[in-house]
Amino acid sequence: MTGLADAMDGTASRTSWNREDVGHRAVAEALEDFAGSWDDKRELLSGSLRDVGKMATDSASTFEGVDDELAAAVTDILETQ
Repeated sequence: MTGLADAMDGTASRTSWNREDVGHRAVAEALEDFAGSWDDKRELLSGSLRDVGKMATDSASTFEGVDDELAAAVTDILETQ
C-alpha cells in the first residue's frame, strides 16, 4: 500500500485540456472536472493508503511477536516433558 501511495504521489500534477485537444467542449470540461477532483483527492487518498499500510505492517509485526512467543512456550513445554 505504501508503494501505491508513493506511485500516486509521483503522478503528474493537473493537466489542462481544451476543445482542440479532445474535439468537443463538453469533453474538455469533463476532463477538467475529473483532473481537478483527482488533484484535490490524490493527497488524501495517498495519505490514507500510507495509514492503512502502516496499520498492516504494525499488525504483521504484532502477529509475528505473538507467534514467536507461542513457539517459545510450546518449545519449553516439549523440552520439560
